[in-house]
Amino acid sequence: MSLLRAAGVSVDLPAGWDGGIAEPAILEDGAVRRSVTHLANFPLPEQRGDYGGGAVTLMGWTDILIVLLEFDPVSTAQPLFSMRGMPRTLRPGDFGRDTLQRRIEGQGGCQLFFQESGRAFCLYVVLGSYVDRDDLVPTVNEVLGRVQIS
Repeated sequence: MSLLRAAGVSVDLPAGWDGGIAEPAILEDGAVRRSVTHLANFPLPEQRGDYGGGAVTLMGWTDILIVLLEFDPVSTAQPLFSMRGMPRTLRPGDFGRDTLQRRIEGQGGCQLFFQESGRAFCLYVVLGSYVDRDDLVPTVNEVLGRVQIS
């Protein structure tokens, strides 16, 4: 197991998982990027977008990508982020083929917005195989149960 900890997010990754937490930063265009956490059961590429662009194209049928994308603190007042607490138990029915930021044949995704510890987040999960979601979602839930936000 490997412990990741940065930007108030921590996760004890299971064996064989890769991950990274990008600290908040001011981008070249002056925009502020909040923290972004990427967790995967396959090797993550060095270059990947906030929603895992660059990683999703590498995914095989048994692969899982979990992304926690933080939004501006004022977002907690918006209805989109009204769910309190990070979802830690997803169901296969939460996943769809058209829920992906970028549709890739065979994959399925889930996107949920929530707030925890006064912080606004999007939980974005991509499964390498939508058809095999019944088999993959329990692993997603195991990893989500290891994530702590402070």
